[in-house]
Amino acid sequence: MCKCGSSYHIESIPPAKDGICYKCGCTLYQRDDDKEEVIRKRLDVYRKETEPLVEFYRKRGLLKVVDGSKGKDKIFGEIRGIVEGLR
Repeated sequence: MCKCGSSYHIESIPPAKDGICYKCGCTLYQRDDDKEEVIRKRLDVYRKETEPLVEFYRKRGLLKVVDGSKGKDKIFGEIRGIVEGLR
């Protein structure tokens, strides 16, 4: 991240000049955890180790689903309702 706080994306928000922030002139870099091969590995681990848990908990009636596309207040309200229902 730059001194000015700007962030970029290789495809959707590329800098005007490769590797240079247009606001403050700092040298841009890609974080190691943001590289394609790392993300592919993370997705592979998710599919093998985490995704099966969804069906495990769904079968037992313990899976709670929250719509993450709603506003943060609605999401918080849904989560709060779920947690309060567990008491």
